[in-house]
Amino acid sequence: MWDAVEDGSPETVLLDAVRAGDLGAWDVLFRRHSDALRRVAAGWFSQQADREDLMAESFARVLDAVLGGGGPRESLRPYLVVTMRNLAANWSRGRRRVELYGEVPEPRAGVAGGEELVLQRWNEQLAWAAYCALPGRWRTVLWRTVAEGDSPREVAPLLGISPNGVAVLALRAREGLRQAYLQAQVPPAATTGCLEPRRRMGSWARGAVPRRQAGLIAAHIAACGSCWTVATRLAEANRELPPVPCSVTARRAGSGMAPAP
Repeated sequence: MWDAVEDGSPETVLLDAVRAGDLGAWDVLFRRHSDALRRVAAGWFSQQADREDLMAESFARVLDAVLGGGGPRESLRPYLVVTMRNLAANWSRGRRRVELYGEVPEPRAGVAGGEELVLQRWNEQLAWAAYCALPGRWRTVLWRTVAEGDSPREVAPLLGISPNGVAVLALRAREGLRQAYLQAQVPPAATTGCLEPRRRMGSWARGAVPRRQAGLIAAHIAACGSCWTVATRLAEANRELPPVPCSVTARRAGSGMAPAP
């Protein structure tokens, strides 16, 4: 068994011990990372039971890999986070994509707060779809700074940029997530003329489309009843989101992007 002094052993030593069959070393690793992994799991699931299941299954799978001679050699947490991400994606696969006009399931009769629960799950699905649509670096900086609570200084070596660069990237990633969240609510175009406007409608609603293209989208919406309805509902959803950060607004002004509608 590992004593209190050995609890501070490097992860390379602990992982080698696990490979040799010492499950006490794995217990040390579990206690070292479980709190952080619970915070990460909260990014995928709102229910405590689901978070615990996700974390437990991830630890179990990584333990199997380590005992089999594979798995991480130096740092356990990134390997666990990737395992959790893949599991969460598999568990979420098959969920029906909720469209802007999709039916929201009726709450069960007699269940207190049923309507609120339905809306919460609907928003969770939209947020998950939005997160999956982001570029890899944006997903990384969001998970490390938001889900795991790491500081820009801690994340900087991972991304190969300065702490200030991490802060700027995180700001852009958050705004990108809001745009993707709106875009996830845009239903497919029924005609070819609506394809391009709808493809960029989430960004357009946040004022993130270059001015000329924004004008073309606005002109199409003014002449298309179905797209006008979509844009109106997106505007309602956008009002619930934080405003575009001032630094992002300034950057758009310098690049000729249209202001938020």
